[in-house]
Amino acid sequence: MNISKSLLLGGAAMLAPLASLANPIVYIPLGTANEIMIVDAATDKEIGKISGFKNVHGLSLTPNGEYLVVGSNDEVIAGRSKMAGHGKKMSGSTGKPKSAPAVMAKPAGVSAADHAKHHPQARGTTKTQDHSAMMGGKPKAKAKPAMKDHGGASKPGQPGMAKPKGMSEKDHKKHHAAQAGGLLPAVGISTVSLVRVADKKLEATIKVRGMAHHTFVTPDGKYAVSTHTTAGTISLIDLATKKIFRNIYTGPQPNYVAFSKDGEQMYVSNAGNNTLSVIDTKNWIVSRNILVGKGPEHIVMSPDEKFVYTNNSRDGTISKVSLEKLKVVKTYTIGNNPHGIDISADGETLYASAKKDNKLVAVDVKTGKIRTLKLDPAPYHVKVIGNTGKIYVSSKKKPFIWVVDAKQFKVIGKIKVRDVAHQMVVAN
Repeated sequence: MNISKSLLLGGAAMLAPLASLANPIVYIPLGTANEIMIVDAATDKEIGKISGFKNVHGLSLTPNGEYLVVGSNDEVIAGRSKMAGHGKKMSGSTGKPKSAPAVMAKPAGVSAADHAKHHPQARGTTKTQDHSAMMGGKPKAKAKPAMKDHGGASKPGQPGMAKPKGMSEKDHKKHHAAQAGGLLPAVGISTVSLVRVADKKLEATIKVRGMAHHTFVTPDGKYAVSTHTTAGTISLIDLATKKIFRNIYTGPQPNYVAFSKDGEQMYVSNAGNNTLSVIDTKNWIVSRNILVGKGPEHIVMSPDEKFVYTNNSRDGTISKVSLEKLKVVKTYTIGNNPHGIDISADGETLYASAKKDNKLVAVDVKTGKIRTLKLDPAPYHVKVIGNTGKIYVSSKKKPFIWVVDAKQFKVIGKIKVRDVAHQMVVAN
């Protein structure tokens, strides 16, 4: 792995440690540029990079600032994948498990994430996925496939099931005919890497089952958490041993995570079945699933820990979930295809992107009043940058980040990047 040691500022190489530079510092994963960009938030200028990661998407920082946890979106499928049981360590090896269904690789030109969304009944999405009755709620009615572009089709190959862009209709029908015959999309192996912040050196690389989407760290700093959209699981990595501690099935297409400050509760959005999973971290079990809006992706917890907000990609809403009542208590309609979300330090304002409407919204959580800022094209990940009064918003379609003044709610600058920016993390 090529880890860049030089810090780039105004075109000149600087060898000063990051700790001596202005704070806060923002680490920005740049997808297929295979690198993490480092930005001084005081100036919104690039001051360095860490390179050598394949399709870096997920990024988080340990509470003590020692490690960056890097999730690679590069899922390698090698025939049949071996699934580790809950609570067991996973070697990351592949092989032919007994009684395993045959697997079906994704078509060329279709991303792993889009392939997972295109097969809502795959990735462990079986009739056993409805935990509602088990957790004290009412059983759900049999759901239709959770896919907007399938037009409500209930069986593979039915009219109304849209094919992915770049794929012929003949190949699309052949692909779903294989699924109807008992084949499932394959789940492969990706990696989560630990990088020492002090010297930018790679500490460890851990193989995980499924595409590593976003990463997080428990408040006590003991475990890294990776969500796996294509496997329906999250992985917990012991940061002391640098090994998988546990894999937990939360639901189809787990996306984002939030923690209570004491670390006793963890919340996971599952885009494939419209739920927010509540995980008891003493026993590492799913204690409840809460129905939210359609296609929950990014989530954020209020600073007072009373609510979790989910940005729902398929119905254009934000769900306000009461952690006392364990249900949605308010819904805000914000626009087409929401994605990123964050909250102000005082907990009074939500900031969320609506990709297909090309806008960022600011939601007053008390009054429900919504302000709108046009950002074109496709505002994507959203991050409140510490106490700077700024919000960074990446574009899904263009290589730059908008710098937004939170108070005035207007664009005050842009940061050029070398690919799409994903899960940004702030080091204060």
